[in-house]
Amino acid sequence: MLDEGFTAGILDTLLRMRMIINNISKNNFTDNPMTKRLQLAQKIYADTSKLTASDLLSNEDYECERAEFLRLATQHRQQRRLRLTPDLNLVFETRFTAWLQIQEELRWLTHPTERDIDEVLTRCNLMVPFPNQLTATLLIDGGDSPTALYWMQCAAANALTAELRLSGQVLRGKSQESSAGVLAAVHTLVFQPSAPCGPCSEIIWGDTAVQHAAPLSAATRHVLTRDLNPANNSNCFIASTTARIGLARPARSSAGVGPPSLALNKYPPLRVVMACKPEKSGNTPQEGR
Repeated sequence: MLDEGFTAGILDTLLRMRMIINNISKNNFTDNPMTKRLQLAQKIYADTSKLTASDLLSNEDYECERAEFLRLATQHRQQRRLRLTPDLNLVFETRFTAWLQIQEELRWLTHPTERDIDEVLTRCNLMVPFPNQLTATLLIDGGDSPTALYWMQCAAANALTAELRLSGQVLRGKSQESSAGVLAAVHTLVFQPSAPCGPCSEIIWGDTAVQHAAPLSAATRHVLTRDLNPANNSNCFIASTTARIGLARPARSSAGVGPPSLALNKYPPLRVVMACKPEKSGNTPQEGR
């Protein structure tokens, strides 16, 4: 039989081993700074309310964590960025990207006042989508080129159209009131469900004369579908490694968009879609399409 001293020694050793294992687990998961950042980013993303001052970090705390938050944001935006042409980019926003924009603007103010914070919150909250909606920033990049100027004029006159076909519904983009009528390179669009559609996932865009369409990649389709209901998306910061990001490779087309004087090679070869009509069924495309 084992004496009591030997048994007590074994129990003491096992207890110490258990404490070591618990400390390792705690350090790896609970106290890991990266885990805490992910948890905060996930919490900000999943909340469906508008952002308030209570959601923000102080400038000092944000500066300490800024590099990692920017790294998370880069991945987050890459999954939601659609390059339509060399001049047009559409970046879908979330509550997290709006939060990051607020933090980035406030960090330039040494002592931001309550008025400063309220002004930035009001403006950036326009990017926070309601459930079952999507918001996107339209970026017109091209400097003083004729094509960039043309698209800025289209956006200001509400002549640039964009709609998503996603999850069996058409989400039609509309400029925020603050963007309409302004000749600018950045506009905010709100995509709201307007009609049922078939199972295809694509973006349709163009001017009042001609529209184009391009299929969404599997990765983009996945994240945008989840963004429609962020509260139920518990792992939005886990990147998909099996699907391509952005637009899937489109079929070639000789059609262009914009005034005839512009060279057609300014635009990517996308399939032309004329007179898009709403479909009758959420599962079956309308006959003849």
